[in-house]
Amino acid sequence: MITRKLFCLCLAATMAMPFGVAVAQETFEFRLASFANDGDSFGQAQTKFAEELATRSGGRIRVSIFNNNSLGSNREAIEMATMNSVDFVVTGVSHATRYAPALDAVMLPYLWESREDMFEALDGETGDRLDGTLESQGLSIIGWWDNGFRHVSNNRQPITQPGDIAGLKLRTLPSAVQVEFFRQLGAIPTPMDFSELLPALRQGIIDGQENPPAVVYPYQIYEAQKYYSLTGHVNEPMLLLASDAAIGRLPDDLKTAIDEAAASASEFQRQLNDERTEELMAGIRAEMEVNDVPEATLAAFRKVAVSVYEKAYEGMGPEGEAIVRAILEKRSQ
Repeated sequence: MITRKLFCLCLAATMAMPFGVAVAQETFEFRLASFANDGDSFGQAQTKFAEELATRSGGRIRVSIFNNNSLGSNREAIEMATMNSVDFVVTGVSHATRYAPALDAVMLPYLWESREDMFEALDGETGDRLDGTLESQGLSIIGWWDNGFRHVSNNRQPITQPGDIAGLKLRTLPSAVQVEFFRQLGAIPTPMDFSELLPALRQGIIDGQENPPAVVYPYQIYEAQKYYSLTGHVNEPMLLLASDAAIGRLPDDLKTAIDEAAASASEFQRQLNDERTEELMAGIRAEMEVNDVPEATLAAFRKVAVSVYEKAYEGMGPEGEAIVRAILEKRSQ
């Protein structure tokens, strides 16, 4: 119980404070978990996000970044975010589909005609609907980042004919849609976390993998692969995820700072990734045999892709199916 004497002392001290002295505002310490390294576009965008947030919050928010899966795999990082052990996560969409199957909608092979087509959808109503599918997990998508179109690499031969992919043991994304697509092409899909990929290639556990230039060159996939065939089968966007519990602790002005910093970092990452693609491809060409895939072969791959859409709808649920059908309907207009 506060005694009368102590109360009077506190009151006197308060009244004695000069006008204009600001009361210290609460500060917040957040953690961001990521697979990225400092040199790639994702790592630089994470730093941009943290710096922008510090500036826009007047130093009241500080984000510590944990790169290179130092806090755990992609799957583990998302799980930690659902349990409020980390506050932000940068990861691929495929790793979040176990928490929101509707996210598989953006992973359908040959769904997007271009990166512009994709981001027009994700920055609008489509992105808002997909964000809502993570609400039950206590997560929000605050940024859609560019990964680039994925292509297949392997150690056996260039892919020029549809049959060239048959029998290849390929590391694929942990997405039911992608697994089924490659299975229909005759490959042996082998989902695994990104942190396990390079060791598996070096040890010959798998024959190949599929990733965009933004991954193949910076992460030195070329050290364990000979051929890179430009299949362009999917562009898996990256997610900047936020824990709703973390955001919920903030006053409204700092919530606005989060949104603004995320938007700035997203724009920065997309532009940087786009600018670097040709440079990355030049580096890959110096290390691997790169080939364009004939249009006839791509047409055969697209036909197989469309055949797995119906089956994919079963896994992604009504909301995911509705999103895909809306995308396809808009394209046909």
